[in-house]
Amino acid sequence: MFRRSTTEPNNAQSDYAIVCEVSGAQCRVSLSGRISIDSAPDLRNLLLERLKPSTCESLTVEFQEVTYIDTSGLAILLELLKASHDRGKTLSLSGLRERPRYLLEATGLLPLFDGATP
Repeated sequence: MFRRSTTEPNNAQSDYAIVCEVSGAQCRVSLSGRISIDSAPDLRNLLLERLKPSTCESLTVEFQEVTYIDTSGLAILLELLKASHDRGKTLSLSGLRERPRYLLEATGLLPLFDGATP
């Protein structure tokens, strides 16, 4: 069973929201809204924090409710992927649809994320 917490972005005008869930060694972060250059710094910090605990061995980032992502969001995902590999953890993406999936496919980055599911 997942234990749920909602994390509010530092910027009150951010166009995204995050719900974090933990179940044993599995951590899940559900994103919603728009991921853009304006929200990237806060989102980057929040996602990297989720990887820090030794109890989190696997992180899944859920994109079902993400309507937009730009290249700054891709940069965050690449940094998160590197950080997870450096720590011996796994990172997967789920719920990719429309714009987020297209951007990852068009840049050739989708295969880097194991378990990237629609």
